[in-house]
Amino acid sequence: MTHAFRPCGAALLIAALSVLLAAPAQSRSPLPAQTAPAAASDPVADLLRSQGERYHRAPDSAQDPDELRRTQALNAEITAQNDLAENEDRANAAAQTEAQRRYQSALEAADADRQRYEADLRTAAEAKAVHDRQMADWQATVAACERGDRARCKAGRQTPAPNNN
Repeated sequence: MTHAFRPCGAALLIAALSVLLAAPAQSRSPLPAQTAPAAASDPVADLLRSQGERYHRAPDSAQDPDELRRTQALNAEITAQNDLAENEDRANAAAQTEAQRRYQSALEAADADRQRYEADLRTAAEAKAVHDRQMADWQATVAACERGDRARCKAGRQTPAPNNN
């Protein structure tokens, strides 16, 4: 069995460079200029180029019509799914915003209730302190009357001055 000699890629490159360098300078043609990407770049081509790949999309007329139809149907399905997901995201964001608004409103209502409760506690504590002072004074007057302190007993029976409010 005989094997034909097939040079590897590096050997081909070296051979091509030696041919180019051996030719006179004026007969050498410049290397073809690389084409600039189109103004409306293809994201797939951009991704592949960034990974060191070459990509060229064939025009629709050069593609298999059945494959093109299936590709368009798949793209339409993906677009519909993306639209559905985007609508769900918007609905979820709106629901989250509404839930945050209700939560904030409940926090504010609870804070207002707490402040009213604390004010009521202060009012009740002040009223109890006044009552306790009056009760202590009354008990002292009763005790004075029981001991026979007529001056204190008589002072305790005086009607208070009318309140002119």
